[in-house]
Amino acid sequence: MAVYESLPPGERKLADAVLARLSNLASYSATELAAEACVSKATAVRFFRRIGYESFEQARLQARSEAHLASPLYALAGVNPKERTSDALSRHLAADLRNLSESFRPSGSSVLELAIRQIAKAPRVHVVGMRNGHFVATYAAYLLAQVRDDVVSLPNAAMTLAEDMVSLRRGDVLLVVDFRRRSALLQTIVDTARHAGAQLVFLASPGMPPLSRAGDVVIHCLTEGASIFHSYVAAVSIVNYLCAAVATELGKKGRKRLEAIEDLHEALGDIRH
Repeated sequence: MAVYESLPPGERKLADAVLARLSNLASYSATELAAEACVSKATAVRFFRRIGYESFEQARLQARSEAHLASPLYALAGVNPKERTSDALSRHLAADLRNLSESFRPSGSSVLELAIRQIAKAPRVHVVGMRNGHFVATYAAYLLAQVRDDVVSLPNAAMTLAEDMVSLRRGDVLLVVDFRRRSALLQTIVDTARHAGAQLVFLASPGMPPLSRAGDVVIHCLTEGASIFHSYVAAVSIVNYLCAAVATELGKKGRKRLEAIEDLHEALGDIRH
């Protein structure tokens, strides 16, 4: 992930193929992976050397040697009905811990800082997430709306995308939560925002062709699950950190908005302490 954005197009396609097959990488040959990504075997050789291996075989041996660990990234597909509850819980916890540690690598701190500044300074922030990304996007919009004005969640309850997106302006930010399996509509939303001149910030899981382009801000987030469902623990944690950091970036302006919200809660009597 540290070199993903700088990879040549062919090697990035291979990176997507590898990331999508981490759970059983040891069962593939370099030739098979190259074929899956529609690249040459020479591209595969260059790619694995670039990420620190002498050869693909060395990477495959590492994957095979770690197959006994609790990490779901090396688990076989499917669920073992005879598995003990304690083992399933261990695998579940190991998956979430790995997702957190990989998603918060120090190499990604500069990307987070850029996203924080853009979201804090933008005239308006639109947040979109479809399918599995919807609840994460809704959470992000909810937190951001507490510390800054003009936060719009897409799609809203009425699903009036056209009415909401017509207000996109140059300099606005569109925060895109882009997880597998992606809704086909998300591409259209991103293209519309790009045409309007909005800045694009992506919270995206690897393993699929990216919607981002050069100049966009891309925060990578692992969502591998230990069982049949993906895990969004790391995504929620990133959103929590990102929005809290935006509040800090806004300083007095953010505090005044929070104070006004608390005064309204007091007047409405809608929260019990």
